[in-house]
Amino acid sequence: MGMIVWARTFAQGIRKGVWRAQTVGRIYWTRAQGIWRSLPETAREQIRHWRGTSVEFPIEEQRALLAEYYDRFEQLAELICDAAFAGEGAPFQEQYAQSRRWLLRAYPQIKPYLTAHLNCDPSDAEFGRRIAGRATDAMEALFIAESLDEVIRNDQGDLIGRLERARSALYRYSDYLREVISG
Repeated sequence: MGMIVWARTFAQGIRKGVWRAQTVGRIYWTRAQGIWRSLPETAREQIRHWRGTSVEFPIEEQRALLAEYYDRFEQLAELICDAAFAGEGAPFQEQYAQSRRWLLRAYPQIKPYLTAHLNCDPSDAEFGRRIAGRATDAMEALFIAESLDEVIRNDQGDLIGRLERARSALYRYSDYLREVISG
């Protein structure tokens, strides 16, 4: 075997080894990302995970949380509409702050289930980036701002659509839960 043939064979072997190592690295990276994404996001899910029970909410708990969440959402929607009509949020700020605190606590529990029913719009993500520095969905964009004035001031004509997308997601999620129970 000549020196040139030996060098080519050696180089091809190195190239194949590098290619295999890159492939294996990509596979492990993809698996690690999948595991990372599947980890529980909320403390409640983590506790259920530690106990060895299912991370998912039982249907009855989902329905109870959804019913209370829907009532709070409607209060928030009414506050936003009243403030937008008045042109200022200051008179409604205390009620907004109370609703916002509750929604910020409850949304992480319902978010994994509700997002499957949300229609996405780039304006929702952009609103979140402007206000909080991160993308949001239609529901979260309604209460991510610290003040109601901020919600009204940063509205670029998308507020009504955002309210409708969030409300219709709640309706669709409720319909889904009804089907699961009756089906």
